[in-house]
Amino acid sequence: MENNRRVVITGMGVIAPNGIGIDNFWDSLVHGRSGVRRITYFDVSSYPTQIAGIVQDFDPTNHMDPKSAKRLSRFAQFAFAASQMAVEDSDIDFTKEDPYRMGVFIGTAIGGGDVIETQHIIFMEKGIKRIAPYTVISVSTHSASGMISCEYNLRGPNTTISSGCNTGLDASYLAYNAIRLGDADFVIVGAGEAPITPCIQAFFCASGNLSRENKEPWKALKPYDINADGMVMGEGGASIILEELQHALKRNAKIYGEFVSYSALNEAFDLFGVDSNNGTMTQNFRQVLKKGDMVYEEIDYINAHGNGILTYDISETQAIKEVFGELAYNIPVTSIKPITGHSLSAIGIFQIITSLLTMKHSIIPPTINVKNPAPECDLNYVPDQFLRKEVQTALINAHGFGGSITAIIVKKF
Repeated sequence: MENNRRVVITGMGVIAPNGIGIDNFWDSLVHGRSGVRRITYFDVSSYPTQIAGIVQDFDPTNHMDPKSAKRLSRFAQFAFAASQMAVEDSDIDFTKEDPYRMGVFIGTAIGGGDVIETQHIIFMEKGIKRIAPYTVISVSTHSASGMISCEYNLRGPNTTISSGCNTGLDASYLAYNAIRLGDADFVIVGAGEAPITPCIQAFFCASGNLSRENKEPWKALKPYDINADGMVMGEGGASIILEELQHALKRNAKIYGEFVSYSALNEAFDLFGVDSNNGTMTQNFRQVLKKGDMVYEEIDYINAHGNGILTYDISETQAIKEVFGELAYNIPVTSIKPITGHSLSAIGIFQIITSLLTMKHSIIPPTINVKNPAPECDLNYVPDQFLRKEVQTALINAHGFGGSITAIIVKKF
């Protein structure tokens, strides 16, 4: 088949610390209500970082039967529930579709770490005979995509990807490419993350990359701010539906936007640090524009990485300025992480959903907690109050440990 098939987004679902469901998620973003709070899952009194983006009032049995909920780890529950929401939002009738043309692409960075920890304790205290028989399924990173495929009888391309903070964007690209190249007509793209466990939280604390602002959790993550002291972990799940344009039009689907370009490179610099020379990030921005056959003036909004690690935030800002020149000062650049927390694989899908809703409502949500921008960070980060602006085209950026950089462009249809 030809590789010029157009790809659109026709459904969305979200389970986030700042809200379950698209309406709740969007309302909290627009009004700057953070989902970052003190961790209560376990005793964090000895932890230097005692806060995270925590999903509230999530009951997996609202989305699946109790037996399935028991067998799935929390990341997979999130991914499944968000995908279920996206499927419902897309209004697809699978009974009228060829199941071999329907795909599933799911991402996770940590996978079933929660189950590994709890089952390891049981193993050490009570021995191998007390380990739950479904544990091997629960800890599998592929459990979410398998569950989704079984639920809807989807027999097309199915895979799981793990590329750290870039995972959500990279999974979206794999789905986009599968459709563009003719391997599928309809793909559920999602991600799930549940890193708020005793060991995993401790691992990230030990890395030295987390904020220690425990007294007022909602103020902790301060992207682009001179007082930024690190990122804040988050959990959750998100899903979008990617669909071949003619397939979507034929069934009269609502279309949120079009996926038009993708580019990914690696700095090959350091496992934790960011390359302050910005050569790779600027190259990636230029590349994603070129691959989308777009000019700089077409970008109305940048949904940025902005993770609260100041070296990252400065590097991202400088790359934007280097690529867009004086135009950079006219492009709103925002980070949603102070509101959602940094949910690793899921954050990229959160960013895509945010960008699509920005186009739909002509409102750009604020970047909260930017009180004293670093001298190098002098762009319009839309501090604290949302901005009314028509957005036709958005660029979304992600940067992961290990130097991976991913950017995509979505456009209003």
